[in-house]
Amino acid sequence: MKIVIVGGGISGLTTYLFLRKLLPPSPANNTPLEILIYESHKAPKNADRPEISLSAPSPFAQGVGGVLGISPNGVRVLQQLDGTLFRNVVNHGYPVRQFHFRNSHGMALANFPTTNFTDPPLHTVLISRQALWDALRDQVPDSAILCKKVSGVTLGTSTQRPRIQFADGSSDEVADLVIGADGVHSVVKQAVTSNGNTDAYPAIYEGLVGVGGFMPASYLPKNEPLGTTTMTFGADGFFGYGACSPTPEASHDAVSTCNPGNQAVWWSTYALEHLPSKGEIDKDDIIRQLQSRHSSWKDPVIQTVIQKVSIDSIYPTWTTPNLPTWEKDGVVLVGDAAHALQTSSGQGVSQALEDAEMLGMIIARNLKSGFASEKKALQAAAGSYCELRVPRVRKISDHAKKLGDMKRKKNLVVEWMMYLFMWLGGKLPRDSNTEWLLRYNPEEEIAKFFLKKGKQADP
Repeated sequence: MKIVIVGGGISGLTTYLFLRKLLPPSPANNTPLEILIYESHKAPKNADRPEISLSAPSPFAQGVGGVLGISPNGVRVLQQLDGTLFRNVVNHGYPVRQFHFRNSHGMALANFPTTNFTDPPLHTVLISRQALWDALRDQVPDSAILCKKVSGVTLGTSTQRPRIQFADGSSDEVADLVIGADGVHSVVKQAVTSNGNTDAYPAIYEGLVGVGGFMPASYLPKNEPLGTTTMTFGADGFFGYGACSPTPEASHDAVSTCNPGNQAVWWSTYALEHLPSKGEIDKDDIIRQLQSRHSSWKDPVIQTVIQKVSIDSIYPTWTTPNLPTWEKDGVVLVGDAAHALQTSSGQGVSQALEDAEMLGMIIARNLKSGFASEKKALQAAAGSYCELRVPRVRKISDHAKKLGDMKRKKNLVVEWMMYLFMWLGGKLPRDSNTEWLLRYNPEEEIAKFFLKKGKQADP
């Protein structure tokens, strides 16, 4: 049986690792299992790149790929995948136990816990995107990744397997299952949603862009509790900062806090109606606008950053529209290809990790369940995966849209209503805010899903 994953980012690598862990080496008829990843960009493993010291970063350096937060439900997925991988990831990141919300006038609004409900609880982990990718890539053999750009995918038929086409004109590849993990501008998505070369559901620019980078942790407030990330909202944007590396001797396993290392991260999000092309970006003007937006904000950290910052690029917020389906005729989507979320969700990478675990678990279950053929088992697995994942991701997306609006320009009345909303939110019982999101257990959800399906099938 052959499975091809298109895209070698975080989503594609995690999917590969779960499939390798959960699927038998020879699923049926002694046919060996082959899993390949096609990735258009040649990205060497960590050991093959010049070492970048995170313990002594250049002040206010731009981050390559930026920093992301893995929420506890995503951290739990890594814990389930591999203990060594889990420890490697969490010990290269910083454990965050609360988000401290402030307004631009210097008023504290609320503290929102970012831990889950296990005992002991898992924290959110703030980590560079590169460090997470490195940890995953180190687990995947070089022979499993082929550097070729996929130009198109043809769906399977009753007699034919799905086919993958390549930009270099080389011979098509056939597979029993094609998994699209190729991001928000996915090529594989076009096959699933339109079965053609045009993108019927192109990515949506949300009218928000971000700038950000790394800074020395010594600039963080000295009196802030350990494990705190600060998020400040104002009438014309948002500004966040926090530690993103632990001290070298820390070993926190995402269940305890520790002192920050030398590296912290900052980011600012603001509304921009028309997205400029790469060649039209005026970096000096972006810095002037950043300084203008935040010049009156009452936070010494923000004032230090905007006076010393250098900016190399901007990061637009792209989302995937609600697709009619994530799977069709031997092709299935995971991660941003299926559901790129607003950055305000804080769930982009965690939902990609959940996708990988659940798809792998359902495929493994089906291959052991006596289907007439591998093809039927894979098709049924893709359908069940979508039934389970779509409602959860859409609920997260709907919630994130409301938070994303808080980063847009507002008049005085709307601004203070936003502050009141945040303050009241901090007074609500914790479970009402986060339990549905962070307590999620893929294995339990799959068990409940198939138990319910079994009951519905009873005469």
